[in-house]
Amino acid sequence: MSIVSNKPTITRKEMEGVLDCLMNGELISGSSIKNFESSISAVGKLRYALAVNSPTSAFHLIYKALEIGNGDEVIIPSFFDLAALSALTFTGAQASIVDIGENSFVPSLDQIKEKITPRTKAIVIGHLFGFIENIKNLFELNIPIIEDISHVIGADFDESRPGSIRTASFSPGCLITTGNGGIILTNNSRLFSVMKDCRDNNLKSLNISYDCCLTDFQAAMGIHQLSRLQDFIRRRREIARIYFDSIKFTNHKTLYHYSDEFVFQSFPLLFDSPADKVESYWKKNKIEVLRPIPAPLHRYLKYKPMDYPNSERLANKLFSLPIYPTLTKKEIERVSKAAAKFI
Repeated sequence: MSIVSNKPTITRKEMEGVLDCLMNGELISGSSIKNFESSISAVGKLRYALAVNSPTSAFHLIYKALEIGNGDEVIIPSFFDLAALSALTFTGAQASIVDIGENSFVPSLDQIKEKITPRTKAIVIGHLFGFIENIKNLFELNIPIIEDISHVIGADFDESRPGSIRTASFSPGCLITTGNGGIILTNNSRLFSVMKDCRDNNLKSLNISYDCCLTDFQAAMGIHQLSRLQDFIRRRREIARIYFDSIKFTNHKTLYHYSDEFVFQSFPLLFDSPADKVESYWKKNKIEVLRPIPAPLHRYLKYKPMDYPNSERLANKLFSLPIYPTLTKKEIERVSKAAAKFI
């Protein structure tokens, strides 16, 4: 039997929550949305939360609230999810793509500073694969920081700085899921008000909106997912410990050592072997491993790969092992033994 790379943890409670919404005729902008936003706000330790229908919508609303438009620039790491770049194309602004640091999932402060111009209106940064990055020095730049916490929601975070904004995706591969959708978190009441007006389809208002609210039945699913988030994280840490032990005497590399602070949305490994050999080995063992970001953002913009060597390296060499909570003991043993034996 094959082991898939990722699988959402869906139980009867999620199904019952969705069914209750449908039976009560609550499809959008009802009590489930408000309850979900309130719960996420408490977990994220930020005052305001806004649920939306996709990660792209989340970034789009944030850009609108920051008044980013024609002639402006937003700094985005190349080794990053496509949503941040896709949303920017709606605004008329330009993406300033920055490479990540060597042996890191994020750009260094110096790399970001080199990209800053008078037209820079925001910096996008993320905590990829469940590893929490120290980005406090970015706030010293006095440029709005858009922080993607999709892979670390539920982790113990420092509170956001004034004016900063966080966003998270609820796609099936994330720590919790609503099928699709996302959340925006902030302490800034003005930014929240602008984003809420842009999200809601309010016929009483003369403001143009984008009608991109999460549905109630998705929120109902999210509420039950969120109630078990710490259990999900605990299980992922248990599996991660086993994987770290299994690769101690191999040449496989992880960019970070094990820490109880990390939540392990993924378990990314760097293999020295050619990609086709890696894929063939794991396929033979009936274990699905995937490249977490197979195409860095500079490729979409047709930029020269040689200008983004670190992003290129990870896109070609980094693979993620299965690490979701419903993995059985036997499946975990299969994955860990396969990792230990692969040369």
